[in-house]
Amino acid sequence: MIPDVQFEMQQSQQALSSALQQVSTGLRVNQLSDDPNASAAMVTSLATSANVDQYTKNVNALQSQMQTVDSALSAVVTSLNSAITAGTSGANGTNSSANKAAILTQVQGILSNVIAQANTSYQGVYVFGGSASTTPPFVNAATSFVSTQGSVGSLSTPLTAGSTTTISDAGTGGEFVFKAKAGDTVSTLATAMAAAVTAGTLSAGANISVSGAVTVSNTNNVGIAVSTTDPVFGSMTATSGTEIQDSYLYVGNSTVNSAKVGDSLSVKTNLPGDQVFTSGADVIGSLTGLISALKSGTTTQIGTATTAVNTALNYLSAQRVPFDNTISQLNAQESFLGQETVTLSSQQTALVGISLADAATNLSQAQQTNSAVLAAAAKSIPMTLLDYLK
Repeated sequence: MIPDVQFEMQQSQQALSSALQQVSTGLRVNQLSDDPNASAAMVTSLATSANVDQYTKNVNALQSQMQTVDSALSAVVTSLNSAITAGTSGANGTNSSANKAAILTQVQGILSNVIAQANTSYQGVYVFGGSASTTPPFVNAATSFVSTQGSVGSLSTPLTAGSTTTISDAGTGGEFVFKAKAGDTVSTLATAMAAAVTAGTLSAGANISVSGAVTVSNTNNVGIAVSTTDPVFGSMTATSGTEIQDSYLYVGNSTVNSAKVGDSLSVKTNLPGDQVFTSGADVIGSLTGLISALKSGTTTQIGTATTAVNTALNYLSAQRVPFDNTISQLNAQESFLGQETVTLSSQQTALVGISLADAATNLSQAQQTNSAVLAAAAKSIPMTLLDYLK
């Protein structure tokens, strides 16, 4: 009989301990053995919750970034409208020289504002640079760029295999990209540049020279921008005094990034700057053309340039449509994920949770059962063989 009583005491104490834990934690299942089926379902539910939490973080981060992008595009739209107004005024044949000069200055300021918006960054990331998001995507065009290294001895200096040197050309609108292979030298790069001039990717006059550091230039005063990953060159910076007024080049790339915001939903997270500002109707090019017309063109040419700016505005507005749709999609996904979080929380509570009233009832019953078992044990366990003989 004693082993049976001891077993009942252990069971009773375990039930009391479990009831106390339910009251203190508010959970019906505190360990796998409490309810194996509920525990297995809980593991699945928690994994789903972790995914939903990550998607929610992605959505929140993207919403802030995309709001920054949308704000920049909105500012560009405002600037283009101002440029159209200024151009329309400039095409009026009754303007005095002073008035035309004032309009020119205004449009030059508008171009600077557009470049500033095109170089918008969010938390250190340049939003219009494609995947090249650590440096401003639009730079002032210059006739010559010089490397920061002073250790390049001659054209026969070896390049670093795998490095990339990129030259953007304002004259052709082209981009020359050179990826160095094992055995390539500065001379190899010079030969490739000459071939790019012949092909029309680079303007005539583009060349490379070595005098301690490396200089990439255009002798015909055509604007270029140079960047490189080759440590032999270091970084390439525009030579002071060679900047070309009102001329800018895109040095980002065309990569469209994406992020997962649901089990089967990914969204595009950026608009590459070349797609928005230099392709199609060419927002920046249209403003540059209006500036040129205001400097030396006829009223007809100014009017034509103003029309080009209006076309660029319509093009930009078209680019914003799918982007704004993505923002709306993110807002809808945020609401869905919020509801999903509530649903999963309710599911998890139903699986392992317990109400305070039920926990209190279980504790009261466990205490009564434990007291009864202990009382029975107190009477039965002291009975020994000597007690029986007596």
